[in-house]
Amino acid sequence: MIAVPRKQSWKDHYAEGKGFRQVGEVERALLAKHSPVPDGGGRALDVGCGTGELAVTLASMGYTVEAVDYAEEALMRARSDHAEVSAVRWRCLDIERDPLPEDSGDEEPGFDLITLRLSIAFMSNRTAVLRSLSAQMRPGGAIVVITPLAKTTPAERRNIALDEEEFDLVAEGFEDVSRFDAEGLAVLVLRAPDGEALVVERGRPTPQAVFGASAVVTDAQGRVLLGRSTQGMWELPAGGVESGESAQAAAVRELAEETGLTAKVADAHVVTVLHDDREDVRRVAAVVRITAWDGELALRDADKFVRWEWFPLHTLNGLGKLFAPSALALNEVWPGVVPRAPEARSYPCASPYEPVAGEPAEAVRLREQMAGNVIRGGWAPSPRVQAALRAVPRHRFLPEAPLASAYDDDIAVATVRDEGGAVVSSVSAPWLQADMAEQLRLEPGMQVLEVGSGGYNAELLANIVGDRGRVVTVDLDPFVVRRAQRLCAEAGSGRVTAVLGDGSRGAPGHVPPGGFDAVIITHTTTDLAPAWREQLAKGGRLVVPLDVGGYTRAITLVRRGDVLHAEHWTFCGFVGDRGAARPHRPHRRPGRWGGDRPVGAGDRREHDRLGGCPLR
Repeated sequence: MIAVPRKQSWKDHYAEGKGFRQVGEVERALLAKHSPVPDGGGRALDVGCGTGELAVTLASMGYTVEAVDYAEEALMRARSDHAEVSAVRWRCLDIERDPLPEDSGDEEPGFDLITLRLSIAFMSNRTAVLRSLSAQMRPGGAIVVITPLAKTTPAERRNIALDEEEFDLVAEGFEDVSRFDAEGLAVLVLRAPDGEALVVERGRPTPQAVFGASAVVTDAQGRVLLGRSTQGMWELPAGGVESGESAQAAAVRELAEETGLTAKVADAHVVTVLHDDREDVRRVAAVVRITAWDGELALRDADKFVRWEWFPLHTLNGLGKLFAPSALALNEVWPGVVPRAPEARSYPCASPYEPVAGEPAEAVRLREQMAGNVIRGGWAPSPRVQAALRAVPRHRFLPEAPLASAYDDDIAVATVRDEGGAVVSSVSAPWLQADMAEQLRLEPGMQVLEVGSGGYNAELLANIVGDRGRVVTVDLDPFVVRRAQRLCAEAGSGRVTAVLGDGSRGAPGHVPPGGFDAVIITHTTTDLAPAWREQLAKGGRLVVPLDVGGYTRAITLVRRGDVLHAEHWTFCGFVGDRGAARPHRPHRRPGRWGGDRPVGAGDRREHDRLGGCPLR
């Protein structure tokens, strides 16, 4: 693995007046030829801009430039040396950790050109950075990487250059790759990023390696650790279980031997055991979630791996080649995070562990922004709902979604689709979830039934009812229930019980004495299931998306004696009921997925006092 200089070293480098090789004429000509400014002007991002020579070059070509570096000393020199250049905005940020500056309202999001000159060799998570940057490219845009070659760089300066294998890794995931020489520097022009992971095998395992363990480890930002193997694919730390060794001990040992990170066996938990057939070998592997570790990441097994990187979960599907057992293991911890993984038999284990901490600062900022938008919209007037919106990490229940999508207050995010592509499970828009939670009038210690699982909404309700409260969430889809269970285990409160069953029958075996204090339905229905009324306590509140005249309204019903009184409604849209009470005719929805008003978002219109309806 390449040694990565610390930030202080770069600060000292620039503070001492040092710089880097100046931009040559061949480089300028290649940039002008292969990344000309689009008609009407273009927007560029210069990553690791240093003292700003390349950023100014791009500005002279006609680009508006965002120039970023994590060394403020370099930016101070750039601002001073190029004060007359108005087309460059200098930004101090760490491209491996910090979010890019937000777009201003008067420009199209993204960049026509992204440059990394003499900087990529110093990035410890360069593949993850390139995946993230590729998502910022405008149609037809390019990423240009300029770097020294290892074969022409003295051995003592190897850390500033890339070898041929590293060039291949940089180019992986892009359909259009060109390479040029610029007076000894390699210039890579990368276009057309490929957005799908390619799950691959690495050959027949040896008959002795029939039982192994995979270690799933995340860092303080919630990113998962993967290694680039010498066979050209990304893998979890993993290996065979030795004689007399437990799966947990094997995972801890392999983690230390391959990455240098150390963990205690007490912090290693078997999530499931996987069994898949590989030709004539039955491959059995324990998926081990390691919840705490120590040490510095290092390349300890150079015969097997060429580097280790930390990846945000939502980038896994665009990663490139992912070793099949690792893809299976990742899907056991975060179900659905790697679509199109091969089939395997899974044997979940009852190995409870405390929720695993870790999230990026950007998630905290976006969560506060989402909560603020919902509160200002009037959908969360109560302090308890406001606090829940700010506390529950929504993105951790949407591991496949970018942070911006997870925290968009106005959209629902599809999580499961059927074979025809229709949405069958989702996480609804935050404003609608807040509005429905408000209508339940929840108090600490209450018992709540949710029909239609996902994880986030149940945890939102669990946060509101507090330590003495409880939420039971029911769904008829085994995958949805398993996903809710796993995501709640990773980031939940421990107060949510996910149950497999037909929600139209309520929660048999889980109904508290006297019934639930509140019941919330998260799919569209054409009628009230008797179980919802029977399992609702006197004085309890039921919120149900009801198809009325072909349009869906989330109606609030309060049980008073033997009558359900309707007190409030909000236009909305949800996926349809798939249980025994499913409607026999289609119902119209106020929006569509990907449209202006997606299902689960609604119209944000409401009405009060509809009257009452008989309890039976």
